[in-house]
Amino acid sequence: MTMSDARRHTRLRKCFQVKLHQKVPSVLDVLLEGATVYLSQGGAFIKTEDWGFFKPHESMDLTFLLPPDFTGQDTTIGLQGSAIVSRVDRLREGIAVEFINELRQFRPTTML
Repeated sequence: MTMSDARRHTRLRKCFQVKLHQKVPSVLDVLLEGATVYLSQGGAFIKTEDWGFFKPHESMDLTFLLPPDFTGQDTTIGLQGSAIVSRVDRLREGIAVEFINELRQFRPTTML
């Protein structure tokens, strides 16, 4: 069995901008940015310059920015949901996240 056979969802290799919102105890809310390398219904790998800021098992809210050329809409659409950091990858300078709910259940947002 290969790694792709074990995955529950097909991964899409597509670059979408992502806003990462992390609530840090006793610190102001932190808003960071990144871009997807892989995206599926269950999670994503996000490349970010701020990868060292994250730790496994931390939760965050994130917003994927889907451009008009991908959605066929007139403007960029934001999809907002929550995730847990499953892995911090120092070599690839990013984080792997598992979504709390599947991507199809993320909420559309106009806060871009």
